[in-house]
Amino acid sequence: MRLRDIIIILVAIITGTACVSCGREKEDDTAIRIATEVKSVDRLVLAQMSVSKIATISDLDLTKANGLRESAQALIDALKIGDRKAAFSYNTYMRAYVDLTSFSAEDVKVDNSDSTVNITLPPIQTEFSGRDAQMRVEHYRVTGFRSQVGAEERAEIKERINAALKKEVESDKTFQSILTESAELQGRRYFENLCSRFGYKANVTFR
Repeated sequence: MRLRDIIIILVAIITGTACVSCGREKEDDTAIRIATEVKSVDRLVLAQMSVSKIATISDLDLTKANGLRESAQALIDALKIGDRKAAFSYNTYMRAYVDLTSFSAEDVKVDNSDSTVNITLPPIQTEFSGRDAQMRVEHYRVTGFRSQVGAEERAEIKERINAALKKEVESDKTFQSILTESAELQGRRYFENLCSRFGYKANVTFR
Protein backbone atom coordinates (compact mmCIF):
# COMPACT_ATOMS: atom_id res chain seq x y z
CA MET A 1 0.00 0.00 0.00
CA ARG A 2 1.36 3.36 -0.98
CA LEU A 3 2.06 6.08 1.58
CA ARG A 4 -0.56 8.33 -0.05
CA ASP A 5 -3.27 5.68 0.43
CA ILE A 6 -2.27 5.17 4.06
CA ILE A 7 -2.51 8.92 4.70
CA ILE A 8 -5.97 9.07 3.10
CA ILE A 9 -7.19 6.18 5.29
CA LEU A 10 -5.80 7.81 8.45
CA VAL A 11 -7.45 11.12 7.60
CA ALA A 12 -10.78 9.36 7.03
CA ILE A 13 -10.51 7.57 10.38
CA ILE A 14 -9.62 10.78 12.21
CA THR A 15 -12.44 12.68 10.48
CA GLY A 16 -14.96 9.96 11.30
CA THR A 17 -13.85 9.89 14.93
CA ALA A 18 -14.10 13.67 15.10
CA CYS A 19 -17.61 13.59 13.65
CA VAL A 20 -18.71 10.98 16.21
CA SER A 21 -17.13 13.03 18.99
CA CYS A 22 -18.81 16.24 17.78
CA GLY A 23 -22.12 14.44 17.56
CA ARG A 24 -21.83 13.17 21.11
CA GLU A 25 -20.80 16.60 22.37
CA LYS A 26 -23.83 18.14 20.67
CA GLU A 27 -26.12 15.52 22.23
CA ASP A 28 -24.61 16.07 25.68
CA ASP A 29 -24.87 19.85 25.29
CA THR A 30 -28.52 19.63 24.24
CA ALA A 31 -29.32 17.30 27.14
CA ILE A 32 -27.70 19.69 29.63
CA ARG A 33 -29.52 22.72 28.20
CA ILE A 34 -32.92 20.98 28.32
CA ALA A 35 -32.29 19.59 31.81
CA THR A 36 -31.21 23.01 33.10
CA GLU A 37 -34.36 24.68 31.80
CA VAL A 38 -36.60 21.92 33.17
CA LYS A 39 -34.93 21.84 36.59
CA SER A 40 -35.34 25.60 37.00
CA VAL A 41 -39.10 25.03 37.36
CA ASP A 42 -38.68 22.84 40.52
CA ARG A 43 -42.36 21.92 40.72
CA LEU A 44 -44.38 21.81 37.51
CA VAL A 45 -48.15 21.94 38.04
CA LEU A 46 -49.77 20.19 35.07
CA ALA A 47 -53.47 19.89 35.93
CA GLN A 48 -56.03 21.16 38.43
CA MET A 49 -59.59 20.27 39.26
CA SER A 50 -62.33 21.20 41.71
CA VAL A 51 -64.51 18.74 43.59
CA SER A 52 -67.90 19.93 44.82
CA LYS A 53 -69.97 18.62 47.70
CA ILE A 54 -73.47 19.59 48.86
CA ALA A 55 -74.84 19.47 52.41
CA THR A 56 -78.45 20.03 53.46
CA ILE A 57 -80.08 21.18 56.66
CA SER A 58 -83.61 20.21 57.60
CA ASP A 59 -85.64 19.38 60.66
CA LEU A 60 -84.65 16.13 62.30
CA ASP A 61 -87.29 13.44 61.84
CA LEU A 62 -88.36 12.05 65.22
CA THR A 63 -88.33 8.50 63.81
CA LYS A 64 -84.67 8.91 62.78
CA ALA A 65 -83.43 10.49 66.00
CA ASN A 66 -80.69 8.69 67.90
CA GLY A 67 -80.64 9.01 71.67
CA LEU A 68 -82.50 11.19 74.11
CA ARG A 69 -80.89 14.47 73.02
CA GLU A 70 -81.77 14.10 69.34
CA SER A 71 -85.26 12.88 70.21
CA ALA A 72 -85.85 15.95 72.37
CA GLN A 73 -84.59 18.28 69.62
CA ALA A 74 -86.74 16.54 67.01
CA LEU A 75 -89.79 16.90 69.23
CA ILE A 76 -89.11 20.63 69.77
CA ASP A 77 -88.67 21.14 66.03
CA ALA A 78 -91.96 19.39 65.35
CA LEU A 79 -93.78 21.79 67.65
CA LYS A 80 -92.34 24.93 66.03
CA ILE A 81 -94.29 26.75 63.35
CA GLY A 82 -92.64 27.00 59.92
CA ASP A 83 -90.04 25.21 57.85
CA ARG A 84 -86.25 25.15 57.99
CA LYS A 85 -84.54 23.77 54.92
CA ALA A 86 -81.23 24.83 53.39
CA ALA A 87 -78.61 23.44 51.01
CA PHE A 88 -75.01 24.60 50.73
CA SER A 89 -72.30 23.63 48.25
CA TYR A 90 -68.57 23.86 48.68
CA ASN A 91 -65.50 23.29 46.49
CA THR A 92 -62.17 21.74 47.37
CA TYR A 93 -59.35 22.00 44.84
CA MET A 94 -56.79 19.43 43.77
CA ARG A 95 -53.75 19.63 41.53
CA ALA A 96 -51.34 17.24 39.86
CA TYR A 97 -47.64 18.04 39.53
CA VAL A 98 -44.17 16.62 39.00
CA ASP A 99 -41.33 17.36 41.40
CA LEU A 100 -38.34 18.26 39.20
CA THR A 101 -35.80 19.01 41.95
CA SER A 102 -33.98 15.73 41.29
CA PHE A 103 -34.24 15.97 37.49
CA SER A 104 -30.87 15.91 35.69
CA ALA A 105 -29.26 15.51 32.27
CA GLU A 106 -29.23 11.75 32.94
CA ASP A 107 -33.01 11.83 32.44
CA VAL A 108 -32.60 13.32 28.96
CA LYS A 109 -31.38 11.09 26.12
CA VAL A 110 -30.72 12.91 22.85
CA ASP A 111 -30.55 11.03 19.56
CA ASN A 112 -29.30 13.20 16.71
CA SER A 113 -29.86 10.44 14.16
CA ASP A 114 -33.60 11.09 14.17
CA SER A 115 -33.66 14.41 16.10
CA THR A 116 -35.42 12.83 19.07
CA VAL A 117 -35.20 13.50 22.80
CA ASN A 118 -36.31 10.82 25.25
CA ILE A 119 -37.27 12.37 28.59
CA THR A 120 -37.98 10.39 31.74
CA LEU A 121 -39.91 12.34 34.36
CA PRO A 122 -40.70 11.68 38.02
CA PRO A 123 -44.15 10.21 38.73
CA ILE A 124 -47.22 12.42 38.78
CA GLN A 125 -48.26 13.40 42.30
CA THR A 126 -51.60 14.80 43.45
CA GLU A 127 -52.52 16.95 46.43
CA PHE A 128 -55.26 19.15 47.83
CA SER A 129 -54.42 22.74 46.95
CA GLY A 130 -57.12 24.78 48.68
CA ARG A 131 -60.80 25.25 49.28
CA ASP A 132 -63.48 27.91 48.90
CA ALA A 133 -63.49 30.63 51.52
CA GLN A 134 -67.29 30.68 51.54
CA MET A 135 -70.02 28.15 50.85
CA ARG A 136 -72.55 28.75 48.10
CA VAL A 137 -76.22 28.82 49.07
CA GLU A 138 -78.06 26.47 46.73
CA HIS A 139 -81.39 26.58 48.59
CA TYR A 140 -82.57 28.48 51.65
CA ARG A 141 -86.04 28.44 53.19
CA VAL A 142 -86.66 29.42 56.81
CA THR A 143 -90.22 30.42 57.65
CA GLY A 144 -92.43 30.96 60.66
CA PHE A 145 -90.69 30.97 64.01
CA ARG A 146 -87.74 28.85 62.90
CA SER A 147 -84.24 30.16 63.61
CA GLN A 148 -81.94 31.28 60.79
CA VAL A 149 -78.84 29.26 59.92
CA GLY A 150 -76.23 31.28 61.81
CA ALA A 151 -72.48 31.73 61.36
CA GLU A 152 -71.53 29.04 63.88
CA GLU A 153 -73.79 26.47 62.27
CA ARG A 154 -72.52 27.39 58.79
CA ALA A 155 -68.92 26.96 59.94
CA GLU A 156 -69.76 23.54 61.34
CA ILE A 157 -71.45 22.57 58.07
CA LYS A 158 -68.44 23.77 56.10
CA GLU A 159 -66.01 21.64 58.11
CA ARG A 160 -68.32 18.66 57.83
CA ILE A 161 -68.51 19.02 54.05
CA ASN A 162 -64.74 19.42 53.76
CA ALA A 163 -64.04 16.31 55.86
CA ALA A 164 -66.59 14.23 53.93
CA LEU A 165 -65.24 15.44 50.58
CA LYS A 166 -61.61 14.62 51.44
CA LYS A 167 -62.61 11.19 52.72
CA GLU A 168 -64.48 10.50 49.50
CA VAL A 169 -61.57 11.62 47.32
CA GLU A 170 -59.07 9.50 49.28
CA SER A 171 -61.26 6.40 49.18
CA ASP A 172 -62.34 6.74 45.54
CA LYS A 173 -59.28 6.79 43.25
CA THR A 174 -61.38 8.01 40.30
CA PHE A 175 -60.53 11.63 41.09
CA GLN A 176 -56.76 11.00 41.18
CA SER A 177 -56.99 8.89 38.04
CA ILE A 178 -58.74 11.62 36.04
CA LEU A 179 -56.34 14.26 37.32
CA THR A 180 -53.26 12.12 36.63
CA GLU A 181 -54.33 11.31 33.07
CA SER A 182 -54.91 15.00 32.36
CA ALA A 183 -51.52 15.87 33.87
CA GLU A 184 -49.68 13.30 31.76
CA LEU A 185 -51.31 14.66 28.60
CA GLN A 186 -50.39 18.25 29.50
CA GLY A 187 -46.90 17.13 30.49
CA ARG A 188 -46.26 15.55 27.12
CA ARG A 189 -47.50 18.68 25.34
CA TYR A 190 -45.30 20.89 27.54
CA PHE A 191 -42.12 18.94 26.80
CA GLU A 192 -42.95 18.50 23.13
CA ASN A 193 -43.13 22.28 22.82
CA LEU A 194 -39.95 22.70 24.86
CA CYS A 195 -37.94 20.27 22.74
CA SER A 196 -39.30 21.70 19.50
CA ARG A 197 -37.53 24.96 20.39
CA PHE A 198 -34.26 23.03 20.25
CA GLY A 199 -35.25 21.40 16.96
CA TYR A 200 -36.15 17.98 18.41
CA LYS A 201 -39.16 15.74 18.81
CA ALA A 202 -39.92 14.56 22.34
CA ASN A 203 -40.82 11.15 23.74
CA VAL A 204 -41.97 11.59 27.33
CA THR A 205 -42.42 8.85 29.93
CA PHE A 206 -43.28 9.06 33.62
CA ARG A 207 -41.70 6.80 36.22
